[in-house]
Amino acid sequence: MTADGAPPNHLGLRRELARKTLHLAAVVIPVAYNRGASRDAVVTMLAVASGVALLIEVARRTSASFGAMFDRAFGSLLRQREKSACTGATWLALSCLGAVLLFSRDAAIASLWCVTVGDPAAAIAGRAWKAAHPPASGMDNRKSFIGSLACAAVSFVGVWVLANYAVSAALIVAFVAAVSEVLPVRLDDNIRVAGAAGAMAQLLA
Repeated sequence: MTADGAPPNHLGLRRELARKTLHLAAVVIPVAYNRGASRDAVVTMLAVASGVALLIEVARRTSASFGAMFDRAFGSLLRQREKSACTGATWLALSCLGAVLLFSRDAAIASLWCVTVGDPAAAIAGRAWKAAHPPASGMDNRKSFIGSLACAAVSFVGVWVLANYAVSAALIVAFVAAVSEVLPVRLDDNIRVAGAAGAMAQLLA
């Protein structure tokens, strides 16, 4: 049990839900792009968001007082590696900007959906599964099949319905998104998912 009386995996789920609520808010980007927002408008919005995120990253490292304030406000939501590196939010903003700059509209919408909804779906479903079925010691940080399945299912729906891909193409893009999310590499999963899903969507467009 943790200090607040919650089992460790349930505490992890609550933190993941708080993190991913902020992450999921970015779904407005692919939805707005699908509903007719111009590429220039989306690029401008994401460029501003990315610029602000990078300025915050610089301030965290150059100002002790700002770093302490940031940790008080968001420290409980950060993963251990984010305490000394860029946060997932920064990588998310940059990966979304890259998707819009690099891919066609439909491929960018597919990429944006997979990274803003499919990726967090994996984390939430995986944590929920672990909370209900606690893993063996030392395996808590491993990706779960349930999380990958959630990522693939949610990504498929958005790529098919929002990005207007055929069912077969949407299945392929969703599979690529789920595989890229679970890959055991150091590159941030926001970049992996957005890049891999967007590249496959571009090939299938």
